[in-house]
Formats: sequence, structure tokens, C-alpha cells
Amino acid sequence: MKEIMKDILIGSTFKAAEIVIAKNIIAKLLYHEYKVKIYYEKNDKSRKNQDFMVLLHGIYGKSSDMESIAQKFKNDYRIINIQYPTTKETAEEIVEIYIKPNIEDINGQIYADNLHRKIENQYYEIDENGKRKDKKNDENTQKNIKINFVAHSMGTGILRYYLKENPLENLGKVIFISPPSHGSHLADVPFVDKLPFMLGKVVPQFSTKKDSFVNQLGEPNYDYMILIGNKTNNPLYSMIIRGKDDGMVPLETAKMESDNFKIINNTTHTSILKDNRTMKEISDFLKSPDIKENDEKKDNKTN
Repeated sequence: MKEIMKDILIGSTFKAAEIVIAKNIIAKLLYHEYKVKIYYEKNDKSRKNQDFMVLLHGIYGKSSDMESIAQKFKNDYRIINIQYPTTKETAEEIVEIYIKPNIEDINGQIYADNLHRKIENQYYEIDENGKRKDKKNDENTQKNIKINFVAHSMGTGILRYYLKENPLENLGKVIFISPPSHGSHLADVPFVDKLPFMLGKVVPQFSTKKDSFVNQLGEPNYDYMILIGNKTNNPLYSMIIRGKDDGMVPLETAKMESDNFKIINNTTHTSILKDNRTMKEISDFLKSPDIKENDEKKDNKTN
């Protein structure tokens, strides 16, 4: 009897050890260290009048997920591609630790650039009679540098929280790609919140429940566009998700109040990031007039 109990105990111990090892392996595979990839030289004067573009990947993602977008726009915008871990902190903590410091750094660059332009512009030119005249302003000395954002999947919720808590005066356009704007049914699976050490604390925050983190963010008060695919590459996930989906996010829960919602046909949750139609939509949206500019034009016509 003792030998049987001993065998059972040893067998149980090995089984428990196997489970722990498996969980640790999965956790390591899903974890990606924090790093920031910058696609311009900070001291490059030729780029000081360019707007910024900040890229944020999704759950368990890497900066390489956003590389196609970075390569497409790296010559027209000063791009910052933030890779942040998603398995250890909550969404709020991710913002404070990884996102907020980078935006503060960008604003510091903008302040320095503006100060440099003002200093350059305060000098006078001397005319042919030796008299002092104001130096002519060009459009670059008056340019208001904007910060644009392109976020994918869970990164859209991270970004919405950041912008809600930290409104930006120089905010440009915001593109949400494959956003679980009102959560995903995958985050509703019962065991999800029981495995924070493996799947992360942030996953349950994107539940479709009314009181979840993502459903408390509210409607954005800035100019944004939503892009999402309509093809699944994960039939198992699609069995859990209710309604049409992109393999991770239901199209229905991706929608918000804005009519600027576009489906990129035959793309999945991730393939949408490399599709040429996605690049065109982003480009066209960034070049379109701001909501505020349109409102001002309407007011002027009315008056």
C-alpha cells in the first residue's frame, strides 16, 4: 500500500511539475520585452517640421507587427514604434510605464523644435539701405506639429485610455485597426481571469461585460477611423465569437459612434496590417481635413 501511495505521490508531483513547466513556457512565449524603435534621427533638421506617428501593437504582439505600416510612412512622418509587454501589467499600468513616457518625450521634442524656430525667427534682416526689417515667416515657422496614432487590437484600448486620461492639444488623427472597442467574446471565457500569470492581467479587461475596462472608456472626442477585416484565420476562436469576426474581434463590438468605419475585405485580424488597402485608407485619412477645420469652415459659411 505504501508503495502504491508513493507511486501516486511521485506521479502527481511529476504531473504538477509538467503543468508548471508548460505554463512557464507559454508565459515566456507570450512575453516580449519593452523596446522602442525610432525611424528618424532626432537631430535631423530636415525632419523637424514633420508630424509624428506613434504605433501600438496588440495583445502578445511585437513592434514587428507594425513594421509594414512603419516602412510605408517612415519618410513622411517621424515614427515611434513602441513594443511593450502585455502579460504582466494591467492596461492602466501599461500606459503609465510604457506609453506615457514616450509621448512626453515626443512633446519635449516638439517644444524644443518650436523654441528653435522662434529663436531663428526673432532675428532681423537688413535691407539695401541698411535698415532693419522683419525676417519673413514661412509656413514652417508657424507649423503646428501633430501627433498621430495607429493602434492595433488591444493597443486601441490602451491608446483610448491614454488619450482619455492625457488629452493632447496637438493630437492629430487616430487610426484604430481591428479594435475590440466593446470587448471580445474571447475575453469572456471563464478561465481567462484565472490565469493572469500566464495570459496576463489585461485580457479580462477586454471582456464584453458592461462594467469591463474597455466598456468604461466612452466615445472618443477626437478624429478617428476604424479599420477591420472580415475573414477568420482561427475557426476555433470563431466558434466562441458571436457574429461575423476577423478571427479575434467581432465586427459588431468593434464599432463606435463614428461613421468612419471601414471593412477591408478578406483580411484577418493580423493580415490587415500588411494590406495595401489598409495603407491607402491610413494615408487618405491622415491627409483629410481635421474635424475642427471642417467645423470652422461650416461656421464661416453660416456667418
